[in-house]
Amino acid sequence: MAKPKKSVRTKQLKRDWQLYTMLIAMVVCLGVFSYYPMLGIQLAFKDFRIAIGNQSGGVWGSPWATTDGRLDLFKHFKQLFSNPDVFKTFLNTLRLSGLRLLFGFPVPIIMALFLNEMTGERYKKVVQSISYLPYFISWVIIAGILTDLTATGSSLQNLFAKLFGHPIEFFGDADLFLGLLIVSDIWKTAGWGTVIYFAALTGIDPSLYEAAEVDGANRWRRMWHITLPGILPAVTINLIFAISGIVYGGFDQVYNMYNRTVYDKADILETYIFRTGVVGGDYSLGTALGLFNSSIAFALTLIANKIVKRLGGSGIW
Repeated sequence: MAKPKKSVRTKQLKRDWQLYTMLIAMVVCLGVFSYYPMLGIQLAFKDFRIAIGNQSGGVWGSPWATTDGRLDLFKHFKQLFSNPDVFKTFLNTLRLSGLRLLFGFPVPIIMALFLNEMTGERYKKVVQSISYLPYFISWVIIAGILTDLTATGSSLQNLFAKLFGHPIEFFGDADLFLGLLIVSDIWKTAGWGTVIYFAALTGIDPSLYEAAEVDGANRWRRMWHITLPGILPAVTINLIFAISGIVYGGFDQVYNMYNRTVYDKADILETYIFRTGVVGGDYSLGTALGLFNSSIAFALTLIANKIVKRLGGSGIW
């Protein structure tokens, strides 16, 4: 006769109570810093006001959104969808993220495949270390470096003037600025992105390479038929996360590099939320836009995971 589940769990709790005790601090931190702040999304349905003196306000004390004295919980969402700037920044976000996905996503995969084929271990480690370093440089510093490199009168601009007959204004032309964002993002993140693929490579059975070599497969065929399928689960998981994050254009990079000259194509949802909610003080509208953005990301995660599993890949659940 099987033991009741309750008695089994009680027995496990008594046996491993030290481990469960150690989990308490982590669970508390997770609740306080991750789940409790989520209650702030109610600002999207309220007319937020900061408490002054004895007046009620703040997240909990602010009244629910009203229009002409009537309850209108979707007031701020209506304002968003009637604002043409929101759709413009949304399209800019999709354009920038789509270009990142198209040009940036394959780079860490290609780097991992080629580095794995290197026979010189010392040279491989040097290349890996150098490719990792840009990831640890702040976008503030990178923006300053790029600004100085492309400034009028710089050595790079003098070279461009000799080659093309005129300087290249990367920070003054919206199309060139988008290219600068993509290239600098690849340079910064590609090396670090190979880490997860190198971890996946360690799980490939070496005997597969030996058998393929005996059968006459060259290095390209071994890479195509063994290495790439071996890291495919990691590729699919990263692809799901990349697709779900397509509505996030990379606030740190864009905010530190863009200017009013390139707003037409470089102003994204996150920078718009920052200007509206934080700088402009319209916290309710900013929260509504953030909630709208997160809802799209969540839907894209579900869709991407479903498609990947339908195609025979391994999803995130």
